[in-house]
Order: sequence, then C-alpha cells, then structure tokens
Amino acid sequence: MLNLAEILTILIGCLLALVFIDGIRRAIRIRKSKLKVDLISSEKIDLDFEEEWKGYEEQSEIITDEEELGESYISPSSTLNIIHLHDQSQQVFSESTLSQALVFYNFIYEENGIFSILDSDNNLSFKILNGKNPGTFLNASTNDIALVLDSKNQTNPLEAFDLFIEVSMSLQETFQCNLLDEDRNLMTKQMIEHMKNEFHENQRQFLASAS
Repeated sequence: MLNLAEILTILIGCLLALVFIDGIRRAIRIRKSKLKVDLISSEKIDLDFEEEWKGYEEQSEIITDEEELGESYISPSSTLNIIHLHDQSQQVFSESTLSQALVFYNFIYEENGIFSILDSDNNLSFKILNGKNPGTFLNASTNDIALVLDSKNQTNPLEAFDLFIEVSMSLQETFQCNLLDEDRNLMTKQMIEHMKNEFHENQRQFLASAS
C-alpha cells in the first residue's frame, strides 16, 4: 500500500513527464514551421532574383539594339533656321509685292509658287514660303511668310545665313511688319545678332571638328 508521499511523488513525476513530452512536441512543431518559413523565403528569393535577371537581360537587349542602331537611333537636331514676317492687319505678301521687294536680290520664283533666294554663285541660300496653307503664293496673298534656311545643304553656309538675315530685315523694313522667330515670338535686333553669332559659332565648331 502506497503512502501519501509516494503517491504525490508518482503524480509529480507523471506531470513532469507530460510537460517534458509536450515541450518536445512543441519544439518539433516550431522546427517544422521554421523549416517551412525558410523554404518559402528561399523560393521567394529565387523568384525575385529570376525576375531581376530577366529584367536585366531585357535591358541588355535594349541597350544592344540601340548600340547596333548607332547614330541612326539618335534623332538629329534640326538644321532648319526659320524667320517669320507677319502683318497683323493686311494681306501684304504676294508674288508681285515680294518680287518688287526682292528686286535687288538674286532670286527665282519657282513654278510651285515658292521663292528661292540665291547666293553670289547662283546656289540656293534659302526659300520664302507662304506662312499659311498651302504654303505657296500661287494666286494667293497672305499676311504671314516664312523664310527657311537649311544650313546642312549649303555650299557656303555663312554667306547664306548672312543673306538670310539681310533679306529678313529688308522685308521687315519694306512692309513695316513684325519679325518673328520660329516659335512666332517677336524678334529684336539683339536677338537677331545673338542668332547670327550663334550660327557662326556652330559653323566654326563644325569646321574645327571636321578638320
């Protein structure tokens, strides 16, 4: 017959055993959960790395394509120089009025209704167009014209530009109209001088790099 002390010892031992077993079970469960979390994290890292690598490969392909395209991929800056002449009240510009105003210059009135201004060697310097659709002076008068010089296609770009500015200012004085830049902002003499100096400097740098 067990006495009370022995019974209490057995009960305490059983409780300790249960606590120990429960502890082991909790430890196993935590270990499994940790392993599961670690596996998920590892898969996510692999997925993120794969996506990042794919993005890098796509970016590399784009760069390679651009490098293969070379200079043709880069949009060249415009070589056009444009000056507008605008009269706010009247349709002062026509074939006849412009022909009279250009009498001291070497020009051709083309069959397509556009004026071509020539340099001293009879090479094209720039064109004068109707500033409104359809852009010609065929049976048309207008209050807006555009002088357009392409500096890329010039035998003597400096002479062409000087003539471009000279004719613009001569027409402005003849017709007493507004002189505007390509964005149709009013041009002052200081702006024209700056435009002229900038063009000459660009040509100087171009010739220096070419040589």
